[in-house]
Amino acid sequence: MADANKPSYSFNNPVFGNFTLNPQRDQLQSVNAASQQPPEPPRIGPEIGPDPRSAIGATVNMAQVPLMEGRNHFRYDFAYGYRIAFPNLSNPDVQFKLRVYDLDSAMLLEEHFHKSGEFYVGTNKFYVRYRLEVYLNDELVFDANYDCQDQRVYIVIPDGGLGDNLAWLPYIEQFRIMRKAKVTAVLGEWMIRLSGKLYPGLEYIALATKPTLKDAYAIYFCGIFEADRKPWRPVEHQLLGMQQAVAQILGLPLENLKCRLPRGSARPVKEPYVCISTMATNPTKYWNYPDGWNILIRWLKSYGYRVFDIDRDRRLFFTAQHDYVIPSEAEDLTGVIPLSERIHYLEHADFFIGLPSGLSWLAWNCDIPIVMISGFTMPNCEFPTPYRVTNFLFCHGCWNDTNFFFDTKAPVWCPRHVGTPREIECTKTISPKMVQDTVMRIPQFQKQLQHICDLQVIEQTKSSLVTEVPPCPFAGKGKK
Repeated sequence: MADANKPSYSFNNPVFGNFTLNPQRDQLQSVNAASQQPPEPPRIGPEIGPDPRSAIGATVNMAQVPLMEGRNHFRYDFAYGYRIAFPNLSNPDVQFKLRVYDLDSAMLLEEHFHKSGEFYVGTNKFYVRYRLEVYLNDELVFDANYDCQDQRVYIVIPDGGLGDNLAWLPYIEQFRIMRKAKVTAVLGEWMIRLSGKLYPGLEYIALATKPTLKDAYAIYFCGIFEADRKPWRPVEHQLLGMQQAVAQILGLPLENLKCRLPRGSARPVKEPYVCISTMATNPTKYWNYPDGWNILIRWLKSYGYRVFDIDRDRRLFFTAQHDYVIPSEAEDLTGVIPLSERIHYLEHADFFIGLPSGLSWLAWNCDIPIVMISGFTMPNCEFPTPYRVTNFLFCHGCWNDTNFFFDTKAPVWCPRHVGTPREIECTKTISPKMVQDTVMRIPQFQKQLQHICDLQVIEQTKSSLVTEVPPCPFAGKGKK
């Protein structure tokens, strides 16, 4: 047999697709904007947080020879779907019949024939409790049931995005608990530093090491995969959303699980405050109402709030028409700083206002109210929040439309209206009033409003009182 450590499969990050809506227009924009585009910032170290550029081309490999040895010299595992190596027999014309069942439904999934010495890899890469049966001349010569208890299972998060990792790491832990497996999480080093110690039952491998997972009983990949990678997911992610799509990949209940984060810091400022995030990875995620953020921030300040922008980047450039800078009315807490510093501010904020992006996921995991301003995603896409703002009277929800597939490389992803006057109208039509009305429903805001009203009553009462006491008419007059 071949060397068991020799990699036979290379998994190149499947998250990024190839989808260009208007290549000539995009190329023209990039040429015209070349002189305006800021220089690329330096790489972000793992002590800071995710660098999306580091995820592109991430690779893991697996052993060529399946891990498990069954009877009659068959070898098998579930490292890439299911894998089975048929033994070499003296008669090369021998035909083995392979039957593949789903143990949970007891249904036959596949039946096909294989030659002596053949190596076969199953199509589906997501979790299935397989039963493998091999027949020779109608005699059962090999069988194996999937059972990962006490076996080494690797679960890979290939994407470097903050929200993705926060959404999916809890499911890796849930898999370990439910399946009683020895689970190794393969993910970015920054995420291992952030939350690794809070999941002591897991083991970790940094994705950047391009590991060879040679002792794998099973391997699974978390992700929102390219449109043509249907075998990587049992259900289209548009139907379930980010968390539930990965729960389905791992065969777990569709729950909303929060990620454990390092918390417990002292309050950073004494005044009531709000955190916001105005930046994202594509213009379609932004709140594109003209000067909407500054209008909202001035309104929040009128109720006694300080407003901190906790984005990493002060400016993000996409095209000449989509060049974003944080709102001038906010207090600037941006910068290449550890995520723990952002958690420090988030866990004490009255609430958070943000976009369908990673910092909104970070805030949700800090257990504070989240105002989500989104037009291109439907409510089931992200975590549940009662304070979601979408204008359903205009175009919306393209991320959840199975006719389209989100392209992370498109300068402006607006599959229905890109290049027209209706481009990204989904957030251009979300007015500040809609956001203000949503904020007013938050109990913490109502408490602050009541506090202001109480202060006004006190001030009014003070002003109505007589501040100078008239002299006593009998002052200075004693008894004679």
